[in-house]
Amino acid sequence: MRRPVLALVLTLSLGGCGWAGRHDERSKPDGFLLHGHVSAAGAATGASGTPCLAPASASDIVAGAPVRAADAAGKIIAVTSLNGGVLAETPDGFHCNFGFELSNLSGSRPTYQLIVADRPPRSFETKPLREGKEAVLPVDGPASSTVSPSPS
Repeated sequence: MRRPVLALVLTLSLGGCGWAGRHDERSKPDGFLLHGHVSAAGAATGASGTPCLAPASASDIVAGAPVRAADAAGKIIAVTSLNGGVLAETPDGFHCNFGFELSNLSGSRPTYQLIVADRPPRSFETKPLREGKEAVLPVDGPASSTVSPSPS
C-alpha cells in the first residue's frame, strides 16, 4: 500500500514543478540574457563611476532611449531602454556608458542586430553574447554620422 501512495505523491509533487509531461523534450530552453552598453565618447571629465550625460553631439543617447534587438532580417524581437549614464575613463578620454539588458533572447539565432535610438543597426554574433560577452556599441557623434562596424 505504501508504494502506490508514494508514487502518487511523487507524481503530484513533480507535476507541480513542471517536470511531468516534459520527459520527451530533447533540448533545453535556449533563452539568454544579453548585457550591453552604449559608450558615448567625448564625455565631460570627472570621477569614474559617477552619473554623466552623453556629449551634445550624441544628444539622442539618454537614459530611457530605446534599445531594440532584431533578427538578421530586421524584425524586432525585443525592446528595452538605456539606463542612466556612468562615467568611465579610457585611454582615449572620458566616455559616458549607458547600460542595458535584453532578456529571454533565443540562442538559436546566429546573429542579432542591436538598434539604439534611431541609429543604424549593429550586428553581433549570438554565441559570444550567450556566453556572457557584453555587447558594446560605441558612439562618436550624431545619429546621422557613419557608424564603424562592431567588433564581434
